Amino acid sequence: MKIKNYKLKIEKLGFLSFPLIFIASLILFYPSLSYYFFQDDWFVLNWVRTGNFWDLLKFRTDIIYWRPLAMPIFFKIGQIFFGLNPTGYHLIVFVFHLINSLLVYYLFRTLKFSKVISFVLFLMYATASFHFVPLSWLSTTSYVIGPTFIFATLILLLKNKLLLAFFPFLAALLSSELSIVVIPMALVLKKLERSTFVKFVPFVIVLIIYLAIRLLIFRPPVTGQYEIMFNWQILRSLFWYFVWFFNVPEVTSTIFFFSQLKSSIVALVPFTKYLLLPLILIISFVPLVLFTKQDIKMLIRGFGLFAIGLFPIIFFPKHVYPMYLVVASIGIFYILGMVFEKARNSLLLGFFVILWLVSSFLALSFYRVSHWLVNEQAISKAYVSYLKEMVSNPPLGSVFVFKDANIDFARRYNFVLVETENTLRLALNDQDAPQVVYNDSTLKSIHKTFPQNSFTVNQVYEVFPRE
Repeated sequence: MKIKNYKLKIEKLGFLSFPLIFIASLILFYPSLSYYFFQDDWFVLNWVRTGNFWDLLKFRTDIIYWRPLAMPIFFKIGQIFFGLNPTGYHLIVFVFHLINSLLVYYLFRTLKFSKVISFVLFLMYATASFHFVPLSWLSTTSYVIGPTFIFATLILLLKNKLLLAFFPFLAALLSSELSIVVIPMALVLKKLERSTFVKFVPFVIVLIIYLAIRLLIFRPPVTGQYEIMFNWQILRSLFWYFVWFFNVPEVTSTIFFFSQLKSSIVALVPFTKYLLLPLILIISFVPLVLFTKQDIKMLIRGFGLFAIGLFPIIFFPKHVYPMYLVVASIGIFYILGMVFEKARNSLLLGFFVILWLVSSFLALSFYRVSHWLVNEQAISKAYVSYLKEMVSNPPLGSVFVFKDANIDFARRYNFVLVETENTLRLALNDQDAPQVVYNDSTLKSIHKTFPQNSFTVNQVYEVFPRE
C-alpha cells in the first residue's frame, strides 16, 4: 500500500482535515482550559495590577525572564477582559497553540515536504504531550506565544521575505528567550552562501543588542535551578529531551539513572502502561532512519535543529522540562518527515501516528492525576474560593494566617498539602494571591505560624479550610 492513498484521502477532506486536528488537540488538552492561577501567575497578576504599561516593558534583575509580550502584557489583556476567570486566558493560549500547529504545517510545506507528510507532522505537533505544561500553566504562556512568532519568522526568512520577517522577529524577542535560535535555525535550513549571511545582518545586529542588554546590562539571576553548568549533565539533558519528544512522561527523569541501571528499571515497572508505546516509537526510530537510507547531511540538519532549539536552556541541567521542546522538536519532526517521505508506506505512517496519539493520550492522562501543577492549581483555587466566602472586604493592612486544610476539605477539592515542601505558600505565591483577589497591596500573609507582636495590623483572619 502506497502513501499516495493517504494523500488522496486527505486531499478529498480538504480543509476539513485541519479542523479535525484542532478537535483532536482540544480533546487531549481541554481539561487544561479550567486550571486556576497559581505560583507565578499570582506574581504577574499582582505586577500588572499595580504597574503602568511602561513598567511592563522594563528589564528586571530579580527574575530570570524578560517576556513583556507573552507575560505581563498577556496577563494585563486577560485581566481587562476576563478578570480572575482563567478560562478566558487559557482559550487565548490554546488559539496560539493551534496557530503554532498550523505554522508547523506551512513550515514543512515551505521546506518542500509533501502535503500528506506536512499534515502528519502538523497532527503530531498539535497533539504532543510536551505541550501539557505550557497549555496548563499560564505563567509558561511564553512557550506558546513565543513559538508563534519564531515559526512565522522562520517561514518568512525561508521565503526570503526579510522585511516582513523582521516584525515577527521583534515580537519573538519580546515573547521568549527561545527566539535567539531563529536565525541559527534559518541558516541551517537555507544554503550557507555569503549572500544569505549578508541578508541576515540586520537580524544579527538586533540579536546582539538584545543579548548585550539582557546578559550584560540587566543580568538575570543565575543561581539555584538556573545555575549555568558545562559538564556531562548536558548529555543527560539531551537524552531526556529526545525521549520526552516521544511522549515519555516527565517523571521518568526522576526515576531512571544510568548509574543505577538495574534498580531504575525495576522502579519503572509500575509505569509500563505509559512507557510501552513511547519505547516502541523510540526503538523503531533508528531502524527507520537506517532502512530509509537517509542522507547524512539531512540527519545532521535535523539533529542540528534539535540542538539549536535547546541551546538557550541546555546549560541549565538542573532546569530540564519537556516544555522546552516546543521549538527544538522541529529537528526531530524534520528527521521523521524525511523518513516518512522515503518510506512511502501508508501502513507504517498510520501505525506510527496511532502509536503517537495513544501514547500522548496516556501521558496526558498520567499528568492529570500526578503532575504537581494540577495539585497546586487545585490548592490555589480551593483556598481563594474559601477566602472570598470568608471575607468580602478586608480592611487595609489586614493579615491572613493560612493553615493547612483538614483532610476532608482537601479530598473534596482533590489536592494534597505537603508540609515539608511549603506547598500552600507556593501555590498562593505568598501574599500575591490575597492582594490580587482584593486589589489591595497592604494585605499580608502568614503561613501556619503567626509571629506575635511582629507588626501592627488592623485585622487578622485565620484561613483554616475544613469540612
